[in-house]
Amino acid sequence: MKENDPRIAEIKPDTRVLYRIKGRNNYLMTNEEGQEEELLRVFSADKHGVIEMEGYLLGSIYAHDPYIIPDLEKVDCLFSELNPKYFDRDYVTDGLIGQAVGDAFGVPFEFMSRAEIQKLNPDKMEGNDTRHSFSSRWGNMIPKGAWSDDTSMTVAEMASMINNDGRIDYDDIMREFFAWWNDGRYSSLSFPFGLGNNISHAMKRFEAGMPALDCGGKGFRDNGNGALMRMFPFSVYCIVNNLNDSETLSIIKNAAGITHGHEINMLSCYIYTQFLYDCIRTQNPKFAFIKSIYHNITHYRENFSEESLKAHDALFKMDAYKPFDVNSVAENGYVVNSLTIAVFSMLHTDNYEDAIKTAVSFGYDTDTNAAITGSIAGAVYGMNQIPKKWLSCLIKKDELIQLGKQFGDVVISS
Repeated sequence: MKENDPRIAEIKPDTRVLYRIKGRNNYLMTNEEGQEEELLRVFSADKHGVIEMEGYLLGSIYAHDPYIIPDLEKVDCLFSELNPKYFDRDYVTDGLIGQAVGDAFGVPFEFMSRAEIQKLNPDKMEGNDTRHSFSSRWGNMIPKGAWSDDTSMTVAEMASMINNDGRIDYDDIMREFFAWWNDGRYSSLSFPFGLGNNISHAMKRFEAGMPALDCGGKGFRDNGNGALMRMFPFSVYCIVNNLNDSETLSIIKNAAGITHGHEINMLSCYIYTQFLYDCIRTQNPKFAFIKSIYHNITHYRENFSEESLKAHDALFKMDAYKPFDVNSVAENGYVVNSLTIAVFSMLHTDNYEDAIKTAVSFGYDTDTNAAITGSIAGAVYGMNQIPKKWLSCLIKKDELIQLGKQFGDVVISS
């Protein structure tokens, strides 16, 4: 951005600014050290009021499309008043490809321990055609670049919404799940793989005649991450249709409930949607965390039980700027752990590659953790920031890109 650009406006050094860059909203604080900085805890400028962001040198004197934010309450007001219709289909494609690449990167290491993965220190796509000494579930069976049930079920959901002109039909979505599992229709390979127990049980209930919205298991042991891993299309649907909190909550509960009916799972999926939304709007995961977690805690308390809130206690107490004990996250497929891993991976990295590596480093359900993280990181950083050495290996990449564009067109115009 040049200083003589007629689109820029003068901003004083102690002003917090909302500015638009590259068509995406970014929120930065450019004040001197003091209480306001501690309250908002976003990005602060140096003593000269200079911030470098996305290749531009931005100073406190110049900003594009500025909106003055005089106090913390006004931040919430501006957030709620912003129209998300600027959301374009690139975010959909970037998020879908981000998920698929993360999924494929994590597949060979599924069910390996944190210690085992730390020794391997993975930095490239692996598979049975690149390495023959894996002890993981799929390492000796699946070629590099293959994505699993996480992405297959996400693609099935997108296909259903496309076929229904942007509408959500939960029974039809369940039928598409069967098209994947029985016919391999949405698989990266000639056969499907990775179906989890919770989803398998839900599909059997549907097959027996139960309505889709009643199929998800409602016991505590039904809190696997199989709903969260496929939540991206529903979150996008809520974002582009500018749904309010109540409407969004209803969609997300239903979307999760077709396979996972426990409230803990629904809260995890709802937090994911809020975090994704604010990551896209701000392009700043730390600010998004503050908005989606801290500012929404009252809203969560009003709509979820104490049991569900307590289950997310570690996430609510996480600090975006302080170290986190990664060993406190158990190595399993519990939905809250997968959400915590995804949020942590976004908060403590600043690019797609490191976010995915961080998610995989937690071990166990590596493909799902990386897929969830990848959907957010892809939307934030863009497909062009995904390492080419990973993207070039992705199976059915062109088909996924086309699907993302088609889904974006249908849902955004619906």
